[in-house]
Amino acid sequence: MTDQHEPDGWGAVPTVDTISGTPGAPLDAAHSAPASAAAPAPRPRRKLRRGALIGIIAGGTAIVLLAVAGIVGYSVGTASHSADRPVRAFLDDLTAGKVDDALQAAGIEHDKDDVLLTEAAYKKATGRVTGYRIAATRDDGDTATVTAYLKQDGRDVSTTFTLDKTGTEWGVFPVWELQAPKLGTVDVSVRGPSGAKVTVAGQSVTTAKDGTAELPALPGTYEVALDGGKWFEADGSKATVAGFGGEVSTPVSMTTKLTAAGEQSAKAAVDAWVNGCIASTDASPKGCSFYAYGEDPAYTYTNQKWTLETRPAVSVGGWVSSGWLVTTTTFGRATFTADISGPGGVGTASAGPMNVNASGYITGFTDQGATFRSAIGNGSTDTGS
Repeated sequence: MTDQHEPDGWGAVPTVDTISGTPGAPLDAAHSAPASAAAPAPRPRRKLRRGALIGIIAGGTAIVLLAVAGIVGYSVGTASHSADRPVRAFLDDLTAGKVDDALQAAGIEHDKDDVLLTEAAYKKATGRVTGYRIAATRDDGDTATVTAYLKQDGRDVSTTFTLDKTGTEWGVFPVWELQAPKLGTVDVSVRGPSGAKVTVAGQSVTTAKDGTAELPALPGTYEVALDGGKWFEADGSKATVAGFGGEVSTPVSMTTKLTAAGEQSAKAAVDAWVNGCIASTDASPKGCSFYAYGEDPAYTYTNQKWTLETRPAVSVGGWVSSGWLVTTTTFGRATFTADISGPGGVGTASAGPMNVNASGYITGFTDQGATFRSAIGNGSTDTGS
């Protein structure tokens, strides 16, 4: 009787003793399975505990978050240390009217004579900087330039700021320092007495001997007025400083003219000058426009006296280089008399009448009134002398 597995080849299967392994090992039920099922099964993976799995995920997330935080932190740090930041801080203070803070932020040096660099003066100015936008920033390593457009009186004014690199923060981010921008100036010229007083944005200023004043100013439009007291005046004007960079405002030229009180005082000063000349006992009064001549050295002259027969009429005009011009419209007349004694006896000598020319200049005013200076030197050009 044959094994019915034989036709399938199972009769050729070697006995367990001939299989490589432990000789004589008993054949258990598992080994009675077909040869194809006898291959070693894959080792099952050990399942991770839930806590360990969460730890791995959390650790991976933390690394990602740290990377993101580093990128964000670097970006924020770079932005906060960009060259335009000091410019923005300066312009923010300026647009807010915080002049002291703005000047300090920009390193702009000033003293008490810079009367327009105050919050009080800037508050009175019109056409101030009301806004700005940063147009471009260029970093050249140790220096940087920032171009901004300042909103001033409804128009954009281009201004370029320069910054220097002064170091780094945390060894990574550059530290920029704004270099003081060059300020514009309000230029005033007064055709009037030296040391004339003007007010600019409500601040009192005294002009130099040449009648000028140059005042550093922040961007804006400033009212300029002459303070001539009751003696003289001039039409007011305005000066505009656009942006920074040392731009000079269109010079404000103010031509003075006498008030009614000033003209009256000027004519009184001329009269006082004439009176002083007439009061002289000298035949040739110093600084006067008339004189007598022809004295005989053989005679002694006493009781010398000038007499004013008619007073000169004058008109006071505009300012010229030496003062307000005084012109004689009608000559005055004066005579000179003296008692004489000499070889021929005693008697009276006289000269004239002669012209009294009161042309000259009103050079200025004091609290007491006008000051007159004659333009005629000792009468030498007075044809009536």
